[in-house]
Amino acid sequence: MMLLISIGLVFLLILQDVILFLLLRYNFKNYGEGEQIAFPQISILIPCRNEAHNLPQCLEALESLDYPSSKLQIIMGNDGSEDGTAQILQQWAKQNSQALYLEVKAGDGFKMNGKANALQQMVGHATGELLLFTDADCVVGPNWARSMVAAWQSSQAGVVTGITRIKGHALFDRMQAFDWWLTLGMVKVMDDLGIAVTSMGNNMLISKSAYDAVGGFEGIPFSLTEDFEMAKQIEAKGFPLIHLVNQDNLVVTKGQDNFAGLMRQRKRWMSGAMDLPSVWKLLLGLQVLFFPAVLFLVFLYPFEGIILWLIKVLIQGLFIYCFALKTRIRLKWVDFLLFEIYYMLTAWSTIVYYFWPSKTDWKGRKY
Repeated sequence: MMLLISIGLVFLLILQDVILFLLLRYNFKNYGEGEQIAFPQISILIPCRNEAHNLPQCLEALESLDYPSSKLQIIMGNDGSEDGTAQILQQWAKQNSQALYLEVKAGDGFKMNGKANALQQMVGHATGELLLFTDADCVVGPNWARSMVAAWQSSQAGVVTGITRIKGHALFDRMQAFDWWLTLGMVKVMDDLGIAVTSMGNNMLISKSAYDAVGGFEGIPFSLTEDFEMAKQIEAKGFPLIHLVNQDNLVVTKGQDNFAGLMRQRKRWMSGAMDLPSVWKLLLGLQVLFFPAVLFLVFLYPFEGIILWLIKVLIQGLFIYCFALKTRIRLKWVDFLLFEIYYMLTAWSTIVYYFWPSKTDWKGRKY
């Protein structure tokens, strides 16, 4: 019985990866690419908590945005930082007329997490028809705002989610990057099928009308993944959600410095994943259960088990490689085998750590 179950799981995962690749190849949707756009008033919101070491690159990228300055507002919120974040933001706001500095007031941690509280206050000062969100540890491209706005104009979506990649040349950074490509690739495929999954607060556009329809961040249920919850509530109000993937709207962010930091990040993300649709849970479940199933096959039938495993790595690798190419990023094939080991370890470690009886630590705040 165990043998049959293991064989079935392995073949289901291989079939899943084949389907994902075919959908990526033949059902990939672009939005607003190459279209002439109008320039609505936009507000970019960046909450900052102890980000002094990240802000120089972030702010330099914002200065290079190709968007009419008269239509652009950038709100920088200092959320109780204990380093030089406030001084950097205040100085930058003085030098940039489109920038607004805001000192975030402490909120009720039982109603909103820290980031949601900061964003709620920041939106209160926003003048834009469209709200664009990114993080202080992110670097946006010069055409980022244009690309997100064009996608909104062609779709009239309530939420436009962009694409983000992890930067860095160290092995741990590259493995995290592969993980993001795989996960966001599956998100994009599902979204293009009309099954909205999630959104990401480090690369996201929300129309002001959609935001107001749900009562803002204070109007949605408490969540450690406020971006996911916001997207879910906006979709429930009847607004479309789309996922935009191209070179122009690619945002670069930092990975976690170590495995402990990765687990803390994953514990928070898992709280949102538990509310995902059943189809998405099935996809994630197949990814995780594949490893014990294939290891069981390798133990009983080494040659056949290894061949099946390599087939899975090949198809999954092809999916990841082709998805990254949508943003003109070429990945190194030599990393794919290493990623399989990394993915096996992190997938099961995440499950164990999620159920471990400890609070979630996020930016020095515990929930």
